[in-house]
Amino acid sequence: MTNAFMQDIRYALRQLRKSPGFALTAIAVLALGLGANIAVFTLLDGILLRPLPYAQANRIVAVSGPEANGFTESLSYANVRQLVDAAGTTVQTGAVLDQSMASVVGPGGRLQIEKVDVTAGLTRMLGVQPILGRSFLDEENDPGRNSIVLLGEDVWRKLYAGDPQVVGKTLTIKSKTYTIAGVMPRGFAFPFGEEMEVWSPAAIGATAKTAVSGSNAVWASLFARLPEGMTESQLAANLNRAQARIAKEIPDGGPPAFVEVKQYQTSLNAHARKPLALLYAVVLGIWALACLNVTSLMLARAVARSREQAVRAALGASRVRLLQQAIIESLLLSGIGSVFGLLAGQVTLKLLWRQIEHSLPMTRAVHMEWRVVAGLALLTLLTALIVGLFPALRATRRNVQSGLHGVNTTASASHNRTREVLVVAQLALTLVFLVGAGLFLRTIHALRQVPLGFAQRNVLTGGIILNQSSTIEDKDSPKSGNIVQTTYLPLLERLRAIPGVRVVALSSVLPMRSEFGVTVSVVLDHKQGPKDHEPDADGRLASAGLVDAMGIPMVRGRYFNEDDSSTSPVVVVANEAFVNKYLHGLDPIGHVISMGKGRFEDAHIVGVIGDVKQTDVTKDTKPELYFDLAQIAPGTPLYNIATAFIQVAIRGAVPADALRAQFDKALHEVAPDATTTDVKTIHEAVEDSFGSQTLTSYLLEGFAGLALLIASVGLYGLLSFAVAQRTREIGLRIALGAQRVNILNLVLRRALLLVGAGLVCGGAMAWFVVSLTRSYIYGVQTHDALTFTAVVVVLAAASFFAAWLPARHAASIEPMQALRSE
Repeated sequence: MTNAFMQDIRYALRQLRKSPGFALTAIAVLALGLGANIAVFTLLDGILLRPLPYAQANRIVAVSGPEANGFTESLSYANVRQLVDAAGTTVQTGAVLDQSMASVVGPGGRLQIEKVDVTAGLTRMLGVQPILGRSFLDEENDPGRNSIVLLGEDVWRKLYAGDPQVVGKTLTIKSKTYTIAGVMPRGFAFPFGEEMEVWSPAAIGATAKTAVSGSNAVWASLFARLPEGMTESQLAANLNRAQARIAKEIPDGGPPAFVEVKQYQTSLNAHARKPLALLYAVVLGIWALACLNVTSLMLARAVARSREQAVRAALGASRVRLLQQAIIESLLLSGIGSVFGLLAGQVTLKLLWRQIEHSLPMTRAVHMEWRVVAGLALLTLLTALIVGLFPALRATRRNVQSGLHGVNTTASASHNRTREVLVVAQLALTLVFLVGAGLFLRTIHALRQVPLGFAQRNVLTGGIILNQSSTIEDKDSPKSGNIVQTTYLPLLERLRAIPGVRVVALSSVLPMRSEFGVTVSVVLDHKQGPKDHEPDADGRLASAGLVDAMGIPMVRGRYFNEDDSSTSPVVVVANEAFVNKYLHGLDPIGHVISMGKGRFEDAHIVGVIGDVKQTDVTKDTKPELYFDLAQIAPGTPLYNIATAFIQVAIRGAVPADALRAQFDKALHEVAPDATTTDVKTIHEAVEDSFGSQTLTSYLLEGFAGLALLIASVGLYGLLSFAVAQRTREIGLRIALGAQRVNILNLVLRRALLLVGAGLVCGGAMAWFVVSLTRSYIYGVQTHDALTFTAVVVVLAAASFFAAWLPARHAASIEPMQALRSE
């Protein structure tokens, strides 16, 4: 058995070496089809299928407030404590109270990390213990006892070169010294993200434990492990009974009325499921197209080798042995194709990696693993069976006597019909892919044409996190100093001094960079009404010069200027959406906005700016109120936003990319421990805001081009084989007086019938399939006539070119050579 198997392998290799054109074409087509699957399946595995690095990760859930307008309503730590009590002792819980970027320095150099402040029970809830040292103790959440830190494995290796004696050493983070208590296992991350992380016990004081809402509340994210026998819906029901009671006790401005419980991994990858499912359906279609193409090639090869097969059968080879040999040949083709497909898939991911990172979550988990390799092996085996078994069964059914007598000089009508059906199917699938790619291409074009309300030329943006040492509770305390006066205003002056900089401005939220949102409820013109009828808007902090830096038009009045200070009357700038919704055509200038007590009880609207697209270009702009950063101080509304995060916009007289290094240098001169995040041009931010639509469009365009190539090769191969099989007949026709143009028309007429059938079938398929992509399409109808027409023209042109080459060859056949060919 083994000897026969090895003989078949050697025989298959000899046959493939004798037909290099066939072998290379089949391997290339299979590599493209399998490579597309590998690329998307690697994403699918890392984002959707691979368990998170926690014990029984499927039982870990996230508990949060309801989601609205793309943001999730936060819970206070005091509210979280009440929910933990309601959950009962059988439910293990943990919470994250703060996350911030920081620069740390160790023996291995400087490293940018994310510091996560957590409750002591978080690692126990996750079921993960340090590989070195220990985890946190419950009492280490008390203020003054939280100066210890757990390192991520990657931080440990990069800063300390994997030193096993690292426990007990110190590390300075945000000007505060921490003792290293342990090192977490490789791959551990929580919250699961892309940054290198360290963890520290949050300092939780009395105020954090009691303030359920309001300015003294400390916000937290709650996570829990479901005990055996409890489902997400059961836990949600238990928690919401308690949450309804809590919300009822504080009706105005209190906690959310209900909470949501979701499996943690699902909460991370929910937005990636639809685009990945769509892409995998597409690559399965590409794989099917490749299989159809190679099956057609194998059928042609079987006809060409029919005499050889007849001789082997006459010499005693059984049908099973002939089938075995054919399957081994197809396995070799599929195996070699899978190796090149694996390389093609990884190259595809590398080329698109930046777009993937900005479009999909959990990309940290995307890498080659055994599931991907196992999937490739199964797909390779299935491919070999599909492309090899059917042609082999057809070939071994032939009559041995007819094969020995040379009946194979002209392809059988049955084989021809089968190959024609396969070519029609390839053309039909290709048309579907081209229509999908065309619609996505037009969608991206339509998104780029949406008026954004700001200018994109030569604007650099970036986030700034100041690594100041403070507890969760004292960031808003007057004792902590005014971060605006000590850091932000000097930073503006330093940035303005950079050569090539025209305008610089700071803002809590810049367009297309909305990392978080804050909704403020205000009183208009001191007319107090019911809480649920008070005007609300997205609150923004911004410095003077923002409208110039971003190119935002002023509609009425003025923007902030240097005369607006911490001692001058508070001024506010509204956007058109706020004015239209709450002032109903009145002149907005001079109206009073009240937010809290003190100076902000009499804030006057001094200007109106045009509406700006903030997060999604397809959605209407919400009401917005801009407050002057220079007028914010500890204890005033929105000051806690300034202590958490700020963004910078720099408009240059030179290309924005040329300002990156100068921006970083200026920031560290003013605030040496500050951290920059996601520095990019505003144009890049706009492109990134399209999310998975851009990635899907790129991949669909590539896959559609691939499908067009495969289908063209299929049509070319069919007609070339037909011409080769009919060489004697064509020579005879020419000898009897047929003109070259008649032969040309003979071949092209057959191609026209096949292409026409493929266009009709593909058009019908595309008409129904594109309805499934309705949620991805913007600015164009799913059954867009222009797209369908353009696709038909492109496919018809490519098909004509593929048919012209064999038709021209047929017309150039010399009669005497053709008649002597057999």
